[in-house]
Amino acid sequence: MKIVYFLINFFFGIYMLFSGSIHALEVDFQGQLSGWTIESRVQDKWRNNSGLRYIPQLTLEQSVGDESFFDIEASLNGFVAYDSKNSEEDSNLELYRLKLRFATAQTETRIGLQKINFGPAQLLRSLKWFDRLDPRDPQNLTDGVYALRFTYNALNNASFWLWGLYGNDDPKGYEALPSVSEMPEFGGRLQYPVLDGELAATFHTRKVDASILDEPDFTENRFALDGRWEFGIGFWFESVLQQQETDVLPYKWTKMTAIGMDYTFGIGNGLYVVCEHFATVLSDDTFGWNEDMHVSAVSLSYPVGLFDNLMAIGYYSWDREEYSQHLSWQRTYDNLVINVSAFRYPDSDTDNSGSRQNTVNAGYGGQLMLVYYH
Repeated sequence: MKIVYFLINFFFGIYMLFSGSIHALEVDFQGQLSGWTIESRVQDKWRNNSGLRYIPQLTLEQSVGDESFFDIEASLNGFVAYDSKNSEEDSNLELYRLKLRFATAQTETRIGLQKINFGPAQLLRSLKWFDRLDPRDPQNLTDGVYALRFTYNALNNASFWLWGLYGNDDPKGYEALPSVSEMPEFGGRLQYPVLDGELAATFHTRKVDASILDEPDFTENRFALDGRWEFGIGFWFESVLQQQETDVLPYKWTKMTAIGMDYTFGIGNGLYVVCEHFATVLSDDTFGWNEDMHVSAVSLSYPVGLFDNLMAIGYYSWDREEYSQHLSWQRTYDNLVINVSAFRYPDSDTDNSGSRQNTVNAGYGGQLMLVYYH
């Protein structure tokens, strides 16, 4: 309830701030209600996970001149779920987004709890630094980060991002250890048009909290280069160099590279195919090569008429020699989405794509999900 009271007072203060403006304050309230049930078999035992989730979103927008505006977005994530594995019920209500944005014709400044994601890869993302989006999740849910982000968009389609993060206690993206919550994180991204495509360079630095290992905190720096082009077939790459200044971990350097391509075949209504490969190299020095891991993924998507879409995603871990398959059918109405999926993952609970919100990552089974938007 403290969250609800905080939001009421917060938005009332904003309303009083802008109520005297000559421009009308636009108010928009919407939300999504979802329910799911998952039946899976893991290590010769059946398991059911079922639940309900509601995400209400309130947006206030105030124009400032002809090409500038403020807006505030706030949303909650509330759910109740039952898992037969532990024979217990789980429920929670927390902030999902709370951000203030000021936008002009070429700039955008955001502060608060928000989603930050970038990079061209779709299935295996080396640039999954601040989100855990999963292509298998019909709702595309991911936790946000507390940040201040500035974006400048040039007239030639170049863009410049600058951000600072603070107060994020949990690991983000593919992080195994959290950041020191009292220490700010900084980074930026420059994206520029090159040969009818885009090339981008990204940097981020943070202080890692290693208290769970009973070790002192250490600095982590990330450098990345990525690009996307269309040569009849779409092609992209992401390459990340990560340095961790510590002797706690076996290797100080991690190199991650993702390459991919997509193409729509003229079969029926159009078969969209995505192929990606992801490689991770661990080493003692910048250009060394001590250990490597590889994962490949393929996605097929086919629209069946105006309302239905079929999608299949497959992952293969070359090191574990394990397959993961996901097949889904989705029907979309104006306010309602019906998603039915079947899956088969290794019993070892391997997840090649990141944390997902309403599903499991081991065994085989099926899921039914209904999402209602208002």
